[in-house]
Amino acid sequence: MTPLLLLFTLAFLVSVDLRILAPVLPSISASLGTTHGAAGLAMTSYALAYGVGQLGYGLLSDRHGRVAVVRAAGLGWVLFTALSALATTTVAFVVIRLLAGACAGAVIPTTVVYIGDTYAYAERQAAIARFSVVTSAGLAFSAAVGGTIAHFMSWRLMLIAYATLGLVPTLLMFRLPPARPERAADAHSSGVRFVDFLLDPRARIVYLAIFAEGFLLWGGVTYLGGYAAHRLGINQLEVGLLLSLFGFGTMVGGIWMAPIRRRISESGLSWLGGALMAVAFLALIPATGKAVFAASMLVLGLGFVGLHTTLQLRGTDISSTARGKAFSLFAFFLFTGLSAGSAVLGRLVDRGADRGMLAFAGLGLAAVGVGTALAGRKHT
Repeated sequence: MTPLLLLFTLAFLVSVDLRILAPVLPSISASLGTTHGAAGLAMTSYALAYGVGQLGYGLLSDRHGRVAVVRAAGLGWVLFTALSALATTTVAFVVIRLLAGACAGAVIPTTVVYIGDTYAYAERQAAIARFSVVTSAGLAFSAAVGGTIAHFMSWRLMLIAYATLGLVPTLLMFRLPPARPERAADAHSSGVRFVDFLLDPRARIVYLAIFAEGFLLWGGVTYLGGYAAHRLGINQLEVGLLLSLFGFGTMVGGIWMAPIRRRISESGLSWLGGALMAVAFLALIPATGKAVFAASMLVLGLGFVGLHTTLQLRGTDISSTARGKAFSLFAFFLFTGLSAGSAVLGRLVDRGADRGMLAFAGLGLAAVGVGTALAGRKHT
């Protein structure tokens, strides 16, 4: 098996883990005897650790190779994912999810960097989009299967099951030789610092945009399951199936990225993506029914792949000699944005301002899309 195939497989499972709590949040909060907002802190801690870990993983992957870093962190992710299923208190659950997030952080961003090492810029967005099909399939799977298992069985069994599945690609990766990029030695010897990237005006725009996307999109998506259950009066199974449509929308956009990019410019794709996500969030405010919610999830997925792959593309182009280190800041800002968003927007939800949260997220994402389009590509 090739390194890319194993990386894609493990990334699929981690993408399940990234979003698995959203459709089962009501079940988790009931099981632990806490509120949705308090249980949502497990997503906050996971995302925070995921993001902070990037600062180490980027440097390590530049020095030791992408595969070597991913396979070691994969073992830790499997262990802590299984342990999180055994938590009996909110505090324990939040702490264990933090440790799982710290390990999971090596997988998806490092795979994107691996793609950056492998593909030329002109071909890279299509390759990243194909990878987004894999991660989006994980998202769709987590929403649909997570809701189904939580409805008929147990969220604890669900976590143990896919942690066990994660052992397979992780152990197979240990049979591969260390896949060390040709640029690794140059990146290590160049002495490039994180502050050097932050001093670059165009790089700062990319980092700011991805922080805002993480804050607004994933902070909002965290509470869509609870919003649907409360406003539409539907059960856990229906919530999971509706949320899975976000992943299907992203998969469709990823599959069609190559022909789309032949017709729409990189900047045009970013503002269109932001606009579609804004429409999706704003359409949910009236809570008009399942059909509107389902359509919004599809549109949200389509918009996400347009804006997010553009930001990922530019993130891999910040530095060609220290790509892992530069992209680690990209992932850091994405997941600190997610962490902050789930915490801040969770306070709004707990205060009954869920519709205000949707409006804020939608309008903010439209602004991010426009800002990204106006900023243009950073040339290196």
